[in-house]
Amino acid sequence: MKRIYRILAILGIATALGGLTVAYNLGRMNDEQYAQQDFEESKQGDHQKAIADYTQALKQNPNQAQLYNNRGNANFEAGNHDRAIADFTQALQINPNLAEAYYNRGFARHRLGDKQEAVEDYTKALQINPDYLQAYGNRGVVRSHIGDQQGAIEDYTQVLRLKPDLAPVYYNRGLARFQQGEQQGGREDLQRAANLFSEQKNTAGYKQVMDAIKQLDS
Repeated sequence: MKRIYRILAILGIATALGGLTVAYNLGRMNDEQYAQQDFEESKQGDHQKAIADYTQALKQNPNQAQLYNNRGNANFEAGNHDRAIADFTQALQINPNLAEAYYNRGFARHRLGDKQEAVEDYTKALQINPDYLQAYGNRGVVRSHIGDQQGAIEDYTQVLRLKPDLAPVYYNRGLARFQQGEQQGGREDLQRAANLFSEQKNTAGYKQVMDAIKQLDS
């Protein structure tokens, strides 16, 4: 076994689990429409317009944690990572139970290389919402990056409990198992990932898994 292939980055490359999370339950219909409009603008790449609109909305509703969360998303997508983290933090000061804001701040911190803080934020999101699939998946990625393979395996297993057809998660868990010395379990996970990628017509994913299996066999 010459080397371990890189994990699939669930938080970005493998979009099955998604990235940043928008909070919608703003209490008033006009605020919900504002959030939907700005979310669509942000998805279409007009992040600066979304930021400006959220800022205007916050002048009218300065205690809306969801608006800070959503502006944080727009700031992150615009490359304003420090501002994004500040927005998520402000959202949590207003509403300490907003799981999406913990998740999003963890996502941003991971991208900035603050891995331990990212783990802490994902963990807090999971304490609020124990079935937060994305938080399990991305915490698993971070744990693998910092060498906590057993923790990563446990997180990936939780993801698969919630959504058992995610090929990238089987792939990641397989690699973590190999690094833990669990050869048989790792191989079973990689084969399951290959089968799912094939069924889902994901040629690139299938090729990456098969290349990894060949490398591990060499």
